[in-house]
Amino acid sequence: MNYSAVSIANMALQRIGARGTISDLSEDSPNAIKVNICWDMIFQEVLSERDWKFAKTRVQLQQNANPPVGGYLYAYNLPSDFLRLVKPREIPEERRIADAAVWGWGGWGWGWFRPHDFPVTPCEVAPYVVEAVQNAAPLNNTYTTCLLSNYPGLNAYTSSCPITINYIRLITDMTQLLPGFVNALAYRLAGELAPAITEDANKAQSMMGMYFQTLNGAQAQQECDDYLKDEAGSQTWVTAGRYCGRGYR
Repeated sequence: MNYSAVSIANMALQRIGARGTISDLSEDSPNAIKVNICWDMIFQEVLSERDWKFAKTRVQLQQNANPPVGGYLYAYNLPSDFLRLVKPREIPEERRIADAAVWGWGGWGWGWFRPHDFPVTPCEVAPYVVEAVQNAAPLNNTYTTCLLSNYPGLNAYTSSCPITINYIRLITDMTQLLPGFVNALAYRLAGELAPAITEDANKAQSMMGMYFQTLNGAQAQQECDDYLKDEAGSQTWVTAGRYCGRGYR
């Protein structure tokens, strides 16, 4: 779809009843200035809210030459576009099945999880944490975000498998966005802009309520893209996102 930051911003401005539209986020108009201040923050927040398929990808990690100080033995560089790891798919207790080839018991929490949807593989990597590691000289005043683990990874001295992560990346190509995501993003942006533009707290609260409602609808749209054995899917659009994204709601 031919979406852009400007078109999404204008949709948000329209929803709160702002006067006029903008033609560029960097233009010197009151509305554009307010949008430009919060755009990056709000866009990344909504990207991180769910496991959006257009932002979900897998990549093999490379070991950082500078080991972490104390605690874990190894550090693995995370991609520059990394936002967060995906959340493993968990089914509610009433829908759990006994087929171990489809659902498996995971060490990432209590419940049955889809084995091919873990955020980090192989399973031997766990436990792990995501932290910033200080770079070696001459860049010792800078840090690199890494995945820390005691797993040795793939190197000349081991026969271990490489570490692969399933993560949500920062999107720069707006044509990849899905309609449901755009709708939710516009409501979230409207909620942020409403106090500054309309000085109406009730309107801001209304926009945030619509935001959370549209998140679940967008999640239901995504479920149409997968075929997973014995996956019944959500019964309604309202509950579609309940077991995804940041967990139970």
